[in-house]
Amino acid sequence: MNATYKNGLRSAGDFEQISEGLFFIAASPAARKLRTQAVLLAQVDVPVLISGERGSGKKVAAQFIHKLSARSGRKFIKVDCAGLTHELLDRELFGFESVSANGVRKSQLGKLEECEDGTLLLDEISELPKELQLKLLRVLQDKQFLRVGGETAIRADVRILGTISTDIEGALAVGQLHEDFYNRLSAFTLHVPALSERAEEIALLMDYFMQQLAKHYSLPPRKLSAAMLERCETHCWPGNLEELKDFVKRYLVIGDEELAIAELQQGEVVHDIRSLAVPENPDNRGGSASGLKSLIQTVKGEAERTAIAAALDKTGWNRKAAAQLLKVSYRTLLYKIDHYRMTPPDYPVTCTPNSTRDSGRHN
Repeated sequence: MNATYKNGLRSAGDFEQISEGLFFIAASPAARKLRTQAVLLAQVDVPVLISGERGSGKKVAAQFIHKLSARSGRKFIKVDCAGLTHELLDRELFGFESVSANGVRKSQLGKLEECEDGTLLLDEISELPKELQLKLLRVLQDKQFLRVGGETAIRADVRILGTISTDIEGALAVGQLHEDFYNRLSAFTLHVPALSERAEEIALLMDYFMQQLAKHYSLPPRKLSAAMLERCETHCWPGNLEELKDFVKRYLVIGDEELAIAELQQGEVVHDIRSLAVPENPDNRGGSASGLKSLIQTVKGEAERTAIAAALDKTGWNRKAAAQLLKVSYRTLLYKIDHYRMTPPDYPVTCTPNSTRDSGRHN
């Protein structure tokens, strides 16, 4: 990353390099608080649970802790707890031993051994099978484990960090998280705020992503106008950093600022539609009038209607397909079509094999 930016976005202390091309950015009060806590926890060799929404930067926070810790000269290894089956994850973490027919013993190291003296990140601990949570509990308590198929306890000198995106109380209540494992890992907890709580950093992050992506795709970086930055700073970014990065990538490749902003607005409309709760009986105009007024006030009016019309036009008024495109329920879409008094144009009638087009009327 360049030391300075054309837009003058960077200020002293906003960036701290973790590794080549990876920075910890703290330009908002929420992120500066996070940084202060991370610095303190880095100095104490204890497990840490890092919570936050998906895409908010939990893995970056974990790498930041490792970089500032006494283990920074050793390996940092991430294990995706949701990406492997129970058996494969067991072997990935603990390694395995086997004996061939002629008595030759074969062994393979797991991540715990590969990460000796370093830091192991368990990404999304709520996805860990309960049996593996109990095996990891022993590591946290006794610093020992057995390889799969092994009989000799192995010492594990490794710092364990974990991330979680799900509702912790809910995961504990339904037994998705083993209480003892969670309590041992969460004695020190770090919360990464959502991007919507760090609006001051959006301009910095966009410029950061623009520089990195332009280098990756061998393209000249595009200018981020004041209008675009202002619009992006007011967007809610439900997908957090991943959504912001994808937005910058599309703008870099396409280069149409007006289209990029329009897509951003349409994304907000879809998000608003998905948050709506359809009344029990949409046809009961009298009893739910106040509820409908409340719902209508939460949407963006004509912008929402435009987004629905575009989806319907794209699917030839196949309302089931349009509902899937908008990521809303079929019932919600029918309700919104009725609310906006939208009617289909006179499409020519065609017959195609396995046609899924629904009729022009709904009950």
